[in-house]
Amino acid sequence: DITDYVAEDSDAAKALVGMKAVDTRFNLGEFLQGARDAYEMILMAFENGDLASVQPFISEEVYEAMATVVENRREQGLNVEATFVGISEVSVREATFDRQTREAEISVRFTGELTEVVRDNAGDIVSGDPNAIKRQRDVWTFARVMGSDDPNWTLVATGE
Repeated sequence: DITDYVAEDSDAAKALVGMKAVDTRFNLGEFLQGARDAYEMILMAFENGDLASVQPFISEEVYEAMATVVENRREQGLNVEATFVGISEVSVREATFDRQTREAEISVRFTGELTEVVRDNAGDIVSGDPNAIKRQRDVWTFARVMGSDDPNWTLVATGE
């Protein structure tokens, strides 16, 4: 299932083969479906200012960065109204695997679609349009120690 998503002789393919060798239950297609679900869940928790619900799935560093943005919005009296529409692209951008530590990282590119409106305390629109679908491109990196009892991947980095 690896070559369905990355070039056969690429560094990413070699890393993914290494992950599979250590954890034979690892399936890239299933990982990407889980990453897709995590993207929607974490993105909407961030937009809605409810990070506590996703804290177990994100690293402390990512959590703190997101929490700072959420707190800044609150201090400015801003309220985000967002609706997740869907994901039009999910692709593996990069994968690395350290055979010594069994630490795996997979970077996934998402193109998400959502509606988003930011309102001030009076309810006036500061930015966004409730009727316009916005495309958002993100690259998120998930990490896990392969072969560990915990099957969950953790979001360790976000970018564009």
